[in-house]
Amino acid sequence: MLDELGIQALSRELNSKEQKIADSLLNYKRISGRFTHFNPFSCDPLEIRRRLVADPSCLDAFSTLILPIEDDKWNLGQITLENPPGTTNMQRLEWANNVFKRKAIAAADASYIRHDTHSNLQYAFMQVAVFWKGIGRYLREVSGSLRIGDELYPQGKDMTLFEDEDYQEWNWNMTIDLLDRRFAEHAPFFLFLDESLSISYARNYTQSRQMRLLTSLHQYLDRIDELGIVPVAVYHSLDRAIINTGLKCLACDRDLQCKNCVDRPTDIELSFKTLYDRLFLQDILASNYSRTPCFKPLNSIISKTRDDLTLNLAAFYLRIDNHILRVEFPSKYIEEDKDIVEDIHEAVVADSLLTGGYPMTLMNAHELAVLTSRDRETVNEMVYRKTLEMTARYGINLSMKLTRKSELKRRMIT
Repeated sequence: MLDELGIQALSRELNSKEQKIADSLLNYKRISGRFTHFNPFSCDPLEIRRRLVADPSCLDAFSTLILPIEDDKWNLGQITLENPPGTTNMQRLEWANNVFKRKAIAAADASYIRHDTHSNLQYAFMQVAVFWKGIGRYLREVSGSLRIGDELYPQGKDMTLFEDEDYQEWNWNMTIDLLDRRFAEHAPFFLFLDESLSISYARNYTQSRQMRLLTSLHQYLDRIDELGIVPVAVYHSLDRAIINTGLKCLACDRDLQCKNCVDRPTDIELSFKTLYDRLFLQDILASNYSRTPCFKPLNSIISKTRDDLTLNLAAFYLRIDNHILRVEFPSKYIEEDKDIVEDIHEAVVADSLLTGGYPMTLMNAHELAVLTSRDRETVNEMVYRKTLEMTARYGINLSMKLTRKSELKRRMIT
C-alpha cells in the first residue's frame, strides 16, 4: 500500500530527477538523429548477409538481428501505399471498406487467472475471444475454461505446475478450438494477434522451456494454416534488431568478430543503448501509412544461425499516425502469394484508420477477452462456494484454505 509518506517520498524523488527525465526525453530525438549514420537501410543487402555469415557469433552478442527479404526495395527505407487513403474520415472509411471487400479480418486475444500457490486448491481460468469483421458484418465469440488440481500439470511425467509457456499453449489450443467451431466457415481471412510470433520475450527461459514454447507455437501456426487462416502479429515492440544490424554492418570493426568483444561494447554501441527500433523509425517512416522493407527476424530463440531457423518469419514496421507497429507472419505465405505483403500492409492500415492508429479488431477482441477485477472476484467466489458445497455434501473438511498473503491479495492489498 502506498501511504501518504510514500507518496511524499516519491514526489521528492521525482523532483530530484527532473533533469534526468528531461535528458531522457530530449535524448531520444538526438540519439535517433545520430544513428542515421548507421542506418542499415543504407547498406547493401548482400553486404548485410555477408557480414552475418562471416561472423556467426554476432547473434549471440546482439541477441536479435534482421536479414533483408525485399532486396529491390531495401534502400528505400520506407515503402508507401500505391493508393493511400484520403484525408477526411469519409474518404478513409470508403478506402477501408474497399480493402475489407477483398479480405476479411479477425483478431484473437485472451485473459486468464493464474493459479495461486498460496491456496490449497490449485485452479486457473482462461478466457479467449475472437472478433471477426467482414464488409458490413461483425461476428464475436467468447469461450472460457477452468482447470483444477492435476489439470494444471503438463501432460506426461512432468511434476512442475503450469508455467508461462503452459498458459500460452492453453490459450492457443482454446483459440484454435474457437476458430474451428465458429469462424472456419468464413475463411480465408487475416487473424491479427497482439503478441510476438518471434517470442523474443522467452530469452530468459531455460532451453527446455523455450523448446516447449516453440513446439506449441509451431502446432498453433500449422493448425491456423489448416483452417485457411493467415496469422499476423501486430503489436508495439521494444525490439532493436534493426539498430543492432546497423551497428554490426556499419559501426563494427570489419576484422573483429563479435565473440571477441561481446563483454566490451564500444562507446558507439553504448551511446545507442536506450534507442529502440520504433524510435529510430519515427524519422525513417516519414510518410503516414508507410512501412519498412520486409525482413527476416533473427534472435537467439528462433535462430541458431542465419540459415538454421527453428521458426521462419517475415516482418516489417508500419507507421499509422504517431504509432510504429511491428507486423510479423510466417514467411511461407510470401512464397505462396507474391502480393501477401501488400495485402497485409493494407489490411493493418484499413483496420487502424479510425481508431487512433491501432487495429479495431484487436481492440474489440481485447474488450471481449479481458477479465476485470470484478470478473476475477466472481470466478474466485464461485470456486470458493463450490468448495463449501462439497464440504457439506461429503461431511468432511474440504474447505479451500488461503495463506494470509493470499487473503490480502484477494482484498487487493499487497
